[in-house]
Amino acid sequence: GLTLAVVVASLALEANDRNKGEGRWETVKVLDPDDPEHKNVIEKKIHHERYAGEDQWRDMIEAEEERIKEREAAIKAQEERDKKLGKAHKIKHKDSEHSKAQKEDKVNAP
Repeated sequence: GLTLAVVVASLALEANDRNKGEGRWETVKVLDPDDPEHKNVIEKKIHHERYAGEDQWRDMIEAEEERIKEREAAIKAQEERDKKLGKAHKIKHKDSEHSKAQKEDKVNAP
């Protein structure tokens, strides 16, 4: 019973804030960024922090995800460079074997 009373009270307070236009979320009208003529208006929800740093965890997660993407891109680029260098090394190695064989033929020739 107490749990239900708390939930109902919470909903009542939230509804009151919404009616007053206050609360953690605010809906504002802004120009549509995809409209080149700037004639369309869209609604956007803005989140208000109750105290400074309340949503700092969102920024931290976003920064970590960006670091992960950068790391994955660097690994992929390194793998591509290694593939190119590996092919170049194999070709170079083949050429050196061919030139060694030619030198040996000249040395062994009568």
